[in-house]
Amino acid sequence: MGKRSIRSSRQDRLDSILECLIADEGASAQSLAARFDVSLMTMHRDLDELQSRGIVRKFRGGVSVQRTSTYEIAAPLRRLVAVPQKRAIAAAAATLVSPGQAVLLDDSTTAASMLDHVLGIEDLHIVTNYLPVLNRIAEAGTAGTTAIGGTYVPGHESFLGVGAVAAIRAVRVDTAFVSTTTADANGTYHQEESIVAVKTEMIRSARRRVLLADSTKLGATSLHLVCGWESIDDLITDTGAPAELLDTIRDRGVRVTAVTPENGAGTSDEETLPAAPLDRSPTHDEQEDA
Repeated sequence: MGKRSIRSSRQDRLDSILECLIADEGASAQSLAARFDVSLMTMHRDLDELQSRGIVRKFRGGVSVQRTSTYEIAAPLRRLVAVPQKRAIAAAAATLVSPGQAVLLDDSTTAASMLDHVLGIEDLHIVTNYLPVLNRIAEAGTAGTTAIGGTYVPGHESFLGVGAVAAIRAVRVDTAFVSTTTADANGTYHQEESIVAVKTEMIRSARRRVLLADSTKLGATSLHLVCGWESIDDLITDTGAPAELLDTIRDRGVRVTAVTPENGAGTSDEETLPAAPLDRSPTHDEQEDA
């Protein structure tokens, strides 16, 4: 077997390990070794490799892929979580994009899913710090793009740090589409200071600020506050979100849209809206201009 085949075989196993960890939070190195019919030493090497990529977190007695109030999971793993909800949210968000606009997409997997719907929009310009989005725009060749530079962080697959913050300060966009790991009645949160600095500047750079957050993120907090609801114009979530919390967010002056996931999962007392063109209330800036 050639080296390329060996690498491919190992990567397939690493991908399968991630799927197992998502399905079974209690999986251990021992149980995973038995499941994949490899030695315990080999499994530890696989888990060490995943940890070095920032995808899993090893600790004494186990391994975790779950986000906590102080730890965010890596981008490759986030792409596997709440996929139907994210796709529906992204489709709804894309209806807010018009020809000739400049929009900002953060490094969230939800915002990245918007590309399925917006790359064909005429004269669209996309600003982003997320490498997978930059790569896809380059391949499609149908939209203008501004790449936000800075320090590349493999676990997030994005550019962060002071360089990214400075680059964002130099642009102004029509709409910013951002996500955070958690949100409650008081605002939005993230575990990492470097991410908070970048997202805060993204929100400041836009005339309209749209938060994309599936229902798994609502009703919890993380270590650092990103912003209060006064800095957000729209929240797009799914019908699994707590109705009481959505009402509270509406009372903060935010337009809330709850969409039905593609697989039909999720229930809510909210009016169910499809991923289709949306009427909207005036944004905070538009109210001030009136």
